[in-house]
Amino acid sequence: MRQPSLPGLLLPLWFGVVVGCSDGINRVPIQGKLTSEGSKPLANAVLVFTPGQGTPGEGAIGTTDAEGSFTVISSRNDDSGIPPGKYKVRVSRLIDGQTGEVLPEGAPEADYPHAMESIPLPFSSSGNSPLEVEISESGGELKIDIPKALRSKK
Repeated sequence: MRQPSLPGLLLPLWFGVVVGCSDGINRVPIQGKLTSEGSKPLANAVLVFTPGQGTPGEGAIGTTDAEGSFTVISSRNDDSGIPPGKYKVRVSRLIDGQTGEVLPEGAPEADYPHAMESIPLPFSSSGNSPLEVEISESGGELKIDIPKALRSKK
């Protein structure tokens, strides 16, 4: 009887590891633009997409650039895109409460003791945000607007 070769034994293991990394959820690419009061781009904001009933996955997160543009990741493995379905969207953007300056991404709290949320309620509330989007099977462009003025200082 012939012994299986080492590559022959390792191939199924390698295949299982590579395929096993996927969570099996279909994700579609999206690009978005976040504005306030209809047209003002929001830089350095974080968007959290919470799936509605029947939407697979754990949600998604994105960060805006200087023009308010964003993409999202939707897994612990930083998979880009988002599963099609309905989502509630919460937006957060921290500013220095004394100067009104937008804090840089990942700013340590200890460096900014006067930090405050600039997105008004209920848009920054995790349970009550009225912002909702529906992602189609083909993904595409999203436009999300905070219709109220942002907080600028304490």
